[in-house]
Amino acid sequence: MSNKLCALYARVSTERQSIVRDGSLDTQLSRLNAFIDFKKTSDKKNNWRIADKYREEGKSGKSMDRPKLQHLISDIRNGLINAVIVTKLDRITRSLMDFYKLNEIFERNNTEFISLEENFDTSTPMGKAMLKMSLVWAELEREQTSKRTKEKMEWRAEQGLWNGGQVLGYDLKDSQLMPNKQEAKLIKLMFEKYLTLGSLKALADYLNAHGYRTKQYKSKRKGTVRGGQKFFVTNVKQKLTNPLYIGQITHKDQAFKGKHKAIIDMNLWNKIQKSLDLNMPKKRNAKKKTIHTYVLQGLMKCGWCDSYMAPKYSTGRSRIHPYYQCTRNSRFGKSDCQMKYVPAEELEKLVLEQLKNLSHDKKLVRDIVTKANRNTDKLLKKLNSEKKDQENRLKPINEKIDNLIDAISSGVKKTSSINKKMLELEQNKEEIEKDVQNINFEIDKLKAQVLNAKVMHDSLKRFSEICDAATPQELKDLIPHFVEKITWAPSEIKIALFEQEVQRGPITGNVTTSKSGALQVSKWLPREDSNLGPSG
Repeated sequence: MSNKLCALYARVSTERQSIVRDGSLDTQLSRLNAFIDFKKTSDKKNNWRIADKYREEGKSGKSMDRPKLQHLISDIRNGLINAVIVTKLDRITRSLMDFYKLNEIFERNNTEFISLEENFDTSTPMGKAMLKMSLVWAELEREQTSKRTKEKMEWRAEQGLWNGGQVLGYDLKDSQLMPNKQEAKLIKLMFEKYLTLGSLKALADYLNAHGYRTKQYKSKRKGTVRGGQKFFVTNVKQKLTNPLYIGQITHKDQAFKGKHKAIIDMNLWNKIQKSLDLNMPKKRNAKKKTIHTYVLQGLMKCGWCDSYMAPKYSTGRSRIHPYYQCTRNSRFGKSDCQMKYVPAEELEKLVLEQLKNLSHDKKLVRDIVTKANRNTDKLLKKLNSEKKDQENRLKPINEKIDNLIDAISSGVKKTSSINKKMLELEQNKEEIEKDVQNINFEIDKLKAQVLNAKVMHDSLKRFSEICDAATPQELKDLIPHFVEKITWAPSEIKIALFEQEVQRGPITGNVTTSKSGALQVSKWLPREDSNLGPSG
């Protein structure tokens, strides 16, 4: 039995809400406590216990800069928490981008996240999948924001404007670089001394011995003093190779004429660069360029033996051929599994086309969802029926309690017997209400496992829109968020969205296929008797 060390996090945005008796904070924590009580009785595999409660009083959810949230994050990183529970997603953050960052912290520290209102429960495969589908668009939004920022930086560089922060030799005023006379003298000294010393280490030692230090400045946000440190080889080299000092702005290996004044003349600059080239050790064993990004890595399964199909490649006369090979076949030979090679590029193109086609097939998506939710719908109907029965039991009890209250208020004698009856009714009412609450939690638990047709269709549609523009690595990162697995056999391909298989056939498109719809691997892979054996 594993321990669930639960953090109950509650937040209100105003001080008034936090001090009201039975206010929002108390209501949130009461519901979270009831959820833990429910889990203690319904989950026999795990030991649910409250590790701590985090009451965030009068703090906005627009920022993560909140004392209790930061305390919670610290406890997660220190291993004190492995489950975070909130009543509603916007209690922990109102920003999808901030939640994306939080979820990264949760995943890195094996911490589950449960939101009662949205039915997000990462302790279940379905809850985790649905949450990831929501978050993946936040990631894409972040990347788009990053792309826009890079485009703006590129435009500024083309205009000769500085994109960086503080730099030795200049002061930054209204985003413009203005020469700092004292620091400019130090930059010139560094260049001139390197010519005589001929060593980055010797130059750093010289500067430090004579009391020179890196640029010192105050941060804009908090006014913290930064810099003023000793020089070392890396930052000395960075200064000597920075084209900024000859009046240039660089961006993505491109140089543009800057609008700032140069400190170093071209003659001295060229001498320094030539000397650095002669003195710098040459790099060896440069990192090999990636042969092929295997977009479906970790998703491909063999349709004959259900083993994973691993990325491999073979070397031909004129090019390298990437492919997927059944791991059982690779290890034990065709006696264990006859499935051997599938060309990666054609297979990946085929799968991407099928995923894009799915986005236009609303009926198919609805059928997948209906099939996935069939058993869940039956259980939900049963639970809702039980809930209605319990609520019907409550009605006469509440009426009897009201009648007894009327009797007491009208001055009826024998109040002791009335009080005894009242106590019995209140106990019955409390038991039934607890049963109703537990049924509600069971309903929420089932809803967390329900596939949402609109969410799935919207996600597939958005995937279709970005598919052609995305890089292979972006596709590799994105596809696992809504594709559970892909099963390949010579006659069919099955794409499982959250374990719901979609058999697509006959396979069509601009790919090499057989009459049965399978990819023709024999067109390019080495024969059994060839000496071009696959390597990987």
